Amino acid sequence: MNANELAELIEHLENAKYVGASKAATMLRQQQAEYYSLLVNHDKLYAKVVEQQAEIEALKAELKLIDELVRGAK
Repeated sequence: MNANELAELIEHLENAKYVGASKAATMLRQQQAEYYSLLVNHDKLYAKVVEQQAEIEALKAELKLIDELVRGAK
């Protein structure tokens, strides 16, 4: 059960005279939305890290090739 499903359940409790359940349901929905937002941002940042790691490895390979060419020219 995720937070949105729990919020629905809590709203049903509100209808059964549990005071404050509606506010709790709203807060849970807000937290669920924030969680999904953070998850999306995390995935984007992780993809960027992977991309940058690949760029670093490519630069290392290029530097190694240049170094070998310079040493071979001497």
